[in-house]
Amino acid sequence: MAGDMTRHFAGLDTRSPQKHEVQQKRLLRLFFATYWLVVFTGAIRKWLFPTYQILYLLQDIPIAMAYLYALVTGLFTRAYFALGVALLCAVLIVHGLLQVVLIDLPIKVLTIGLHSYIFYLPMLLIFPLTMNAEGRKKYIRWNLLLNLPMTLLLVAQSRSSATAFINRTTSLVGMGGLEGDLARGTGTFNFVSFYALWLAIVLALCMGEWLIPQERRACGKLLLTASTAGALLSTAVSGERTSLGLAAIVVIASMVAAVVLRTIRPILITVGLLLLTPGILLIATQISPTMLRAFEARTTNSSNVQGSKARIIYMLTGFIPQRYDPVGAGLGQGTNAAHAGEINAYDATYSLDEQDLPRTADELGTFSGSFYVLMRMGTAVGLLLLGMYLLVNQRYPHSLLLSVLIFTQLYVADMTRNSSMTSTQILLAASFVLGVFYFPADNSSDVLNLIHPESVYA
Repeated sequence: MAGDMTRHFAGLDTRSPQKHEVQQKRLLRLFFATYWLVVFTGAIRKWLFPTYQILYLLQDIPIAMAYLYALVTGLFTRAYFALGVALLCAVLIVHGLLQVVLIDLPIKVLTIGLHSYIFYLPMLLIFPLTMNAEGRKKYIRWNLLLNLPMTLLLVAQSRSSATAFINRTTSLVGMGGLEGDLARGTGTFNFVSFYALWLAIVLALCMGEWLIPQERRACGKLLLTASTAGALLSTAVSGERTSLGLAAIVVIASMVAAVVLRTIRPILITVGLLLLTPGILLIATQISPTMLRAFEARTTNSSNVQGSKARIIYMLTGFIPQRYDPVGAGLGQGTNAAHAGEINAYDATYSLDEQDLPRTADELGTFSGSFYVLMRMGTAVGLLLLGMYLLVNQRYPHSLLLSVLIFTQLYVADMTRNSSMTSTQILLAASFVLGVFYFPADNSSDVLNLIHPESVYA
């Protein structure tokens, strides 16, 4: 059987393993170039060039280079998943062109919309092939290392006023929503949801590391302990409900993973980390008591509680079409970039809907919108099932923890309104999960593991 699989693989691609490895390393550099630009583009914009909105496309440069390199080398996934990506892109392009004809959708808006919907999707066909064991370890280590100075930055932001330079966004003031002269933490990002997603990914990687034996970890115990404490502390002082909610999701998923692993050690570690939470909160009260009081007021205020309940219920049912409209308002009308330079441009996208799935349905109309939602939810469910499969069969909890976050984000998060920051982070994490499937062995250095060649070059 193994010989048949090897011959099948060899028939699909005859390049030497050494050449594969060189090409994979080049793509991995582009993967991390994308990662670093995602993390620091917000800092460049808000602290150096707040008026240059075009800088939001910085991470597009290495992504485009990765696409071109993959086309030249042929190093991209040709599985059935690629057909789904191609079909979705075709439907969006055709429907957008119809809207240009039927409702006079501006070409500029259509172009921006197609960029938001389509440009980042091929990342799932290329970057997973960089995520062998070594690539995954580098991704884990860099996230955990970066979290240490990021925690210090969050602490400083939580102790500073909303008008302080350290808290500024591209609007030149901090993110409000809290009582008093305080701003919600954004780290190096320009918006709270971007940072909340990054922080949740870091916490998921930390918990995944705790749940596996020490010899399989990507980092040492000192870094893991410090980064875990930092992630929990940052969640406490961020002042952002999204950070708290995503952290709770990660912890619950960690408990599930510990039970599925069926060994006492992961369960004890998970319980032990939960017992540390009161200590983290005590430290947070000493570091930034004003922020914690303001955050508590925001989360316990009766009007905020009722508003949050209504918002959650709407999030859970928002994918259901609200009205019949076969044409839609126009692909791209719900993206922030399409309204750049307009008065109240930030609120313009909310004229359709605040939530992403209903807004995309409004943009695309009943039929194309429903197809987009179906493809997006199908991908979310598929990655969630894959994460569980990899946990059970490879005893690799990182996959489940990340896939749970990805599922949540694909269900309720803004994938299209701010795609350069949200879609990129989500798809980088999804590439990690798919990489575990393509390269299951911890000592794998091959670009394409022979166990699953049909899943890559089907």
